[in-house]
This record gives sequence, C-alpha cells and structure tokens, in this order.
Amino acid sequence: FFFGVYSFSDRIMSNEVEYKKKILESLHATLGECVIPELGKVKKGKVRDIYFSGDNVIMVASDRVSAFDYMIPNLIPYKGEVLNKIAKYAFENTKDIIPNALVGHDVDPNVVVQRKLKNCGIECIVRGYLWGSMAAAYEKGDRVFCGLNVEDGLYRFHKFKEPLFTPTTKAEQGAHDENMTMDEVIALVGESLGKQLKETAIKLYQRGAELAAARGLMFIDTKYEFGTDDNGKLYVIDEINTPDSSRLCDISEWTEKVPKIEAEMKAGSYKNVMELLAKKPELKIKEYSKQYVRDLLLEQGFKPGKAVPKLTEEQVVESAYRYI
Repeated sequence: FFFGVYSFSDRIMSNEVEYKKKILESLHATLGECVIPELGKVKKGKVRDIYFSGDNVIMVASDRVSAFDYMIPNLIPYKGEVLNKIAKYAFENTKDIIPNALVGHDVDPNVVVQRKLKNCGIECIVRGYLWGSMAAAYEKGDRVFCGLNVEDGLYRFHKFKEPLFTPTTKAEQGAHDENMTMDEVIALVGESLGKQLKETAIKLYQRGAELAAARGLMFIDTKYEFGTDDNGKLYVIDEINTPDSSRLCDISEWTEKVPKIEAEMKAGSYKNVMELLAKKPELKIKEYSKQYVRDLLLEQGFKPGKAVPKLTEEQVVESAYRYI
C-alpha cells in the first residue's frame, strides 16, 4: 500500500478526471491509525499518532480528518502523505529563516521524525486576508482582533496591507483555542521570545506566499508552532504551510471574483458577503483547505454535540483531490 501511494503522489498529472479516478480506486487504501508497541505508549492526536523515542518525536500522519474539533467518520486517501510532503518542501525552503525540527522524512511516506523540543504553547496565526472565522466575526461587527484594530468598510476576502499576527492559546484536545494579544504572548513567554515568534511567523508566511504564488496559488492564512531546545534556540515544529494548517486558493479565481463581490456589496442588496454567497454560490471561492469538509458538515446540519455526518464517496474523492 505505502509503495503504491508513494509512486502515485510523485507523479505529475494535470488531468482532474485522472486524479479522481485514481483516488476512487484507493478509497479503502487508507491509514486510520498506527500501533507500534516497540515504541511504547502512543499519544493520539486528532490526525496523528505520536511516539516519543529518546531525543526524537515520531509522528505518524494518518488519513483522519477533523473539523470543529470532531473526527469525521471517513478516511481521506493520501491525506497523511500529502501533508508530510508539503511540510517537508516548506521546511526545506525556509531553513534560511529559522531552523526546523525535522530529523528524518524517509522512514515512510506517512512518518515524520522530529527533534523533541519544548513547545512554546502558542498557535502563531498569520492572516493575509479577511477570511474564515475572522471574516465571520467582522461581519457581526467585531473590529478588534488579538488587540489589533481592523478598519471599517472591508468585505470578506479583502487583502490586508500587511499580514496580521493573531496568536491563540494552544488548547488541549477537546478544548478551544483562545485569542491572545501581543501583551499576553509576552506575559507567557517573555518579551524577547514573544517578539521573535511574531517576526518569524510573519517571515514564514511571506515566504509561503511567495512559493504559493509561483504556482498560481494565493496563501490566505496559516498557523505555525515553535519550540525551543535546552539552550533556548528557537525552531519551527510540527507541520507548516499544509492544507490542514493553512488556506489556499487560485489567484486567478480570487482576482476574477472579488471585484464582482465588491460590486454586489456596494449595490446594497446584501447585509454581508455570506448572505450574498448564499444567493449567488457561483461567487464562492474554492479553497484548498479543510474548509471544504467543514462546509459539507454545516450543509448537513451538523452542530457540536450531534453525530458527525458521513461523507459520500464523491465528497471523499473531492476532499482528497483538494489536498493533492
């Protein structure tokens, strides 16, 4: 199975139909969990199985997907391997900004080995656009985010003049992350490290945007995690610039649709962009992120505490295709 996945995802294919045909054939060739008794007790994350071995952390990226802190019943073919490949690529292209924790990436396509470091305990989120949960809050009237004032008169999908650093706490599994101001970050980790986290996260985002743009993609927002060694040296850890930790879309689609959305909004017929998109779904911008899965759950009436709906085969294939 692993050999088949590895050879498939290394191929260069431009035909969406061919991609989806291959994915459909692989619906049952997925990794749900990984048990390696020789490595001791496993720490199960939402989508990873993690083992601690000596000075290293062994992370197995499964094909599980979480949305709203809930696991969906389906597994998504190739997801774990694709995330690892994207993260490896991003790590290699950001070493001049900050060292990363990567030790080994050739054990297996679904496995990453990183150095064991002390997690800084902060989700370092960088936003280049008014999108996602921030856009939803803005449309409800919020104008202050993590201590930053955002001007009036903006519409969902607006590009900020400069990327915004909007950190959150790193909550335990099952709990929700809480927004943090820069003062709260400094109170938690100290002024020097706090400023370093912000500056480094923004530099990583900007590099990610450059790399994405070279491939016709817009790097909307992302989050980074950092850790320190015994000497206090900072490293970027976990995964970076993947569809699980970021949002991306086609530059061409954003360029085409945003002027139309702004024109519709200025006409005054809609209260906000989400109301507009409900009436004119053709203006919705296709994301390469977990948002597709979130939207599917919401469309089926999912609410926290209720059973998580199962995706159809077609939806699973589309999810895998967007990851790839």
